[in-house]
Amino acid sequence: MWTSREGWLTGLGEWAHSRRFAACAEAARVSITAVTLLAIAAVMAEHADHATGRHVAVTRATIAEKVGCSPDTVTVAWRLLRVSGWAVEAQRGHGSPGTPAAGRRPSVYHLVPRPQPRPPQPQENVPAKKSVHNPDLPPKAGICSLPSVGKYSPSTRTRAEKVSPTPTHRTSRRWRAEPRPLALQLLAAGLVARCHGLHHAHIGAICDAITAAEIDPATWSARAIIDALDTDMKTRGWSWPDRIERPAAFLASRLRRLDWRPAGPPTNDGGTAAGPDRNTAVVAAGAAQPSATLTDPQRQRITAAKAHIRATLAARTTLAARTTLAARTTLAARTNPPIPPHTTPASS
Repeated sequence: MWTSREGWLTGLGEWAHSRRFAACAEAARVSITAVTLLAIAAVMAEHADHATGRHVAVTRATIAEKVGCSPDTVTVAWRLLRVSGWAVEAQRGHGSPGTPAAGRRPSVYHLVPRPQPRPPQPQENVPAKKSVHNPDLPPKAGICSLPSVGKYSPSTRTRAEKVSPTPTHRTSRRWRAEPRPLALQLLAAGLVARCHGLHHAHIGAICDAITAAEIDPATWSARAIIDALDTDMKTRGWSWPDRIERPAAFLASRLRRLDWRPAGPPTNDGGTAAGPDRNTAVVAAGAAQPSATLTDPQRQRITAAKAHIRATLAARTTLAARTTLAARTTLAARTNPPIPPHTTPASS
């Protein structure tokens, strides 16, 4: 890390005006003046952390705009700073001017002081100290495959605890070896297609919910199951939710509340439907539902409601026609103004 921003710029200026600058430029195979290098370094120092001189994440275009040079000149300056040891590239940037802004990342540099060569030690028995170099940067998160703690962590269980059988030992899941019956799969697919909110559930979980409720696919159809659910919801005063987080568990809980003995599906008298399909003309037993008879008061209320709706629609149609006619008259008056009558001057 640097000691300060002024100290780093001062040391870089002394090095740039010495003979070592030309030697480093020749070794890096670049051509740049000391004035341009110092101007680019000053802009980079403005974007570095004040205490450490690290995390300089500024693009070449920004530096070139402030200095008044081309982005290629900034690239040359960066190469010279890396070769001479005044900067360390912590992370290489990616993207180009044609890449969207979300995909462009500038290179990240750490500005470090250049180690000064020490004079040789006069004592012969004292070994010479090695010069301090920049340490390797830590790897990115997710690259290291070693755990954060070793095998001596106090939270690590012993081998005896791992293999000792306990009453609460969780057994491994046994995968199904045979497919589910075709009739059960068709019944589950019918429920998913007709019920709202079950489309993102696994069809196998729906089959398991039907099997747990002891529903016989040969006796019950998807339409009959939905009618039974509608009747139960109307009786309890419930409604079908708009959003279901766990469709299979939700369906299993609703199915467990009903008795699915093979006595025939219950009839539905118009309760809240679980799915978008409202066609209840035919039930699973094949019997047609009897049409509901209306009483005289109900017929009178229906007739009065129809008359009110017709009157409201007629009033709206008349108002819309009047508004349209008034707008057309105003537009015609603005487009074609009346021509004033021609007057002849009086003879003297």
